[in-house]
Amino acid sequence: MAIKSSLIFAALLLFMHAAAAASVYLTSITLPVKLALFLLITFSLVYHLARDVLLLLPESWCGVTHVTGSLSIATRDGKGCIGQLENRIVVSPYFIVLRVRVEGRRLPVSRVIFPDAMEAGIFRKLCVQLKHS
Repeated sequence: MAIKSSLIFAALLLFMHAAAAASVYLTSITLPVKLALFLLITFSLVYHLARDVLLLLPESWCGVTHVTGSLSIATRDGKGCIGQLENRIVVSPYFIVLRVRVEGRRLPVSRVIFPDAMEAGIFRKLCVQLKHS
């Protein structure tokens, strides 16, 4: 199941980072600290847009395949991996939050998939498969 760019996810990332920047702006901290925090917020936005929305980085997920309790992940650099689904995944008609324990990594990897990142029928099929696994 191929994953493509999501405009919904891009808009949400922009909104959340803008809210973080606004809250930093409204606090009464010194200017150098504010600038450092703005820089960190900007780097975070650029990284997540490149990795999760534009799918430009080597570790960007370009496809997923669900196989009873596990997930096969295709990345942009061609290296795939297989991981076990964690119990704390969220499946709704509006988005999917996947938590996958990838072999060779200590902590699980989390990704969000919105309906506009897949074809409508494919997204619904993935939702049904994840709900019944």
